[in-house]
Amino acid sequence: MRIGEWWQPRTLVVVLCVGTVFIMVLGPLIDPDLYWHLANGRLILTTGSIPRSDPFSFTKAGTAWICHEWLTEVGMYGLYAYLGPVALMLVSACLITAAFTLVLMRCRASPYWAALCTLFAVLASAPLLGTRPQMVSLLLASVTVYIVETGGPLWALVPLGALWANLHGAFFTGPVLVGAYAAGEAVERLASRANADSRECRRLRQLVLTTIGMALAPLLNPYGLRLYSYPFETLTSGAMRAHIAEWLSPNFHTLEFQPLALFLLALLAALASSGKRPSAPRLLLLLGAFYAALSSARHVPLFALVATPVLAEQAALVVPMAARPAGRSTRSFAIAFGCLAVALLVLGAVWRIQAVAAFNETAVRVRYPVVALEVLQQSDSSGNLLNDYDWGGFLIWRGEKVFIDGRADVYGDEFFNQYSQLYHGQIPSEGILSTYGIGRVLIKSDAPLAATLRANPVWRELYQDTQAVVFVR
Repeated sequence: MRIGEWWQPRTLVVVLCVGTVFIMVLGPLIDPDLYWHLANGRLILTTGSIPRSDPFSFTKAGTAWICHEWLTEVGMYGLYAYLGPVALMLVSACLITAAFTLVLMRCRASPYWAALCTLFAVLASAPLLGTRPQMVSLLLASVTVYIVETGGPLWALVPLGALWANLHGAFFTGPVLVGAYAAGEAVERLASRANADSRECRRLRQLVLTTIGMALAPLLNPYGLRLYSYPFETLTSGAMRAHIAEWLSPNFHTLEFQPLALFLLALLAALASSGKRPSAPRLLLLLGAFYAALSSARHVPLFALVATPVLAEQAALVVPMAARPAGRSTRSFAIAFGCLAVALLVLGAVWRIQAVAAFNETAVRVRYPVVALEVLQQSDSSGNLLNDYDWGGFLIWRGEKVFIDGRADVYGDEFFNQYSQLYHGQIPSEGILSTYGIGRVLIKSDAPLAATLRANPVWRELYQDTQAVVFVR
């Protein structure tokens, strides 16, 4: 994508797009897993060591735990503790913005189509964006694809792979992406039925070696070979795919996934109308990311990274958008308009930061049982705590040992399924509650288990509001 002087329309639209992305993705700290990540960062900095077993639950205490995001968690807690919640929000928004800025720069189409499709992609990905370690993987995936597509130094991806393995569990995305480009290059060579020149052979060889290097680089982590099992255990977990919303396929019956549906339709329409297919590497990557996104909503942002340049370039072939450079007579007007547009963008960003910072505490109270937890902790009740799955991380952050939380890999499919059946009233509750020494319960007011406990004289309702209910034995 070619850009000119900052005040030229084709450059200004890029600046406005990047700023708009930042405003769109800045949000409060309400991700369900955020708070156990913060708690683990706090634990690592306090103890000076990385956990090897579960320190946060009483049901799986001592169970082996691969803390695959330890470095990100340390950084997140450092930001939160020393600079405040707003700093953590800003850094998270900057990571997401940087990821989509690289997408914008990869578009070999007019800046107008590139900007429009990038904003469309952010909107389609919005339900899966937030302050979470996964956004680090989003940025690193975007960096990986940018380096491969723009002819950057492929050798840099090997140390990036080692760093990635200590930042987030999706580290295997790196070699998969590069491997897809290598496979696509090989397919193009075979399809052309022509002898590849030395430069093309060298490029293919570099891609293959980089794929191998990125696959081996994650060995540089505190757990060694054990880390390699995590991605496969997660992807093959039946309980996670059955019960965790982000691992389910996108639900196109809901409003939040309608932008994704429109994005997919636009992509298919552009591919059908342009008369030109993408290159083999891009097509192979697009098909893989498309399948991943339809299989699990969690992969939608990755699909957006891959598909956006394809959509922009195909759409530009169907409906070209271009503007002539401003002449001398309009230069002053263009500069004045550019200054005004940038000023409005800055004011919008400042307003958004202030609004999110002011709303954050309210958003946390709406999302989590702050009052119910205070009542529970101030009571003289005793015994282990049975909690709602979505609130586990928040309770860990507030000093509670939990029954379950978002670390589904720690609990395993059998335990997760048992919890789901208990919570939904599908199995007798008292035997399980007694087995685990449950003396306190904090769940959602409308949970089926709440109705069961209300009918059981062994349990007393200590507190209830529209959000949560507290029972004590």
